[in-house]
Amino acid sequence: MSKWKVIAPLGVLAAAGAAAAAVLLKKKDGGSAPKAAAPAAKKAAERETLMKTGEYSFVSGFKDVRTVEVRLDYDALRFGFDVIGEDFLTYSSDSHVAVVSGEDFSFQMEYASFYKGEDFALITSAAAQKYAGFAPVRFGAVEGFRYREGDSVCFCLPVDEYSYLLLTLLKAEGCDKTVEELAESDDLGAILSTLRVEAK
Repeated sequence: MSKWKVIAPLGVLAAAGAAAAAVLLKKKDGGSAPKAAAPAAKKAAERETLMKTGEYSFVSGFKDVRTVEVRLDYDALRFGFDVIGEDFLTYSSDSHVAVVSGEDFSFQMEYASFYKGEDFALITSAAAQKYAGFAPVRFGAVEGFRYREGDSVCFCLPVDEYSYLLLTLLKAEGCDKTVEELAESDDLGAILSTLRVEAK
């Protein structure tokens, strides 16, 4: 089994409400979210790749504020990467998110803060009791968990004692795979296995 795939289902969950965020985006001025790669680009990707690194950063902490830098590699012939600013509205109302978009799926990446008294172990246990499809996951050196939320699959990955990374996966319109199949696909795994998180 590849490193990025589900390790073994644990049990039960009830995680933070912020984890219900979805990835569909709409621009305030009437434009659209980053478009998926064209089918022709996908065919070209079967012959060659153009690897790029997407970078996303945010501030974590209170008195001891640190900048958290998140990086991942993707094939630019098949996927797009954008950090969304104030000109976009997201389902989660967080205007600072990163989005990876492809022909079959897109996922939104954002940070989420712990409430007072919470830590990653606590939200893991809570999530296991609340949501369907709960399972531990590992992407490279980063270990967390995933669960099903409506039409999406959410991944929660620890950052530090103040925050965690929330990834929300949705399938593209017209894709004949289920979102669970996409969550275990080689394409998603190839991207997320390159995930690097560093707090400075």
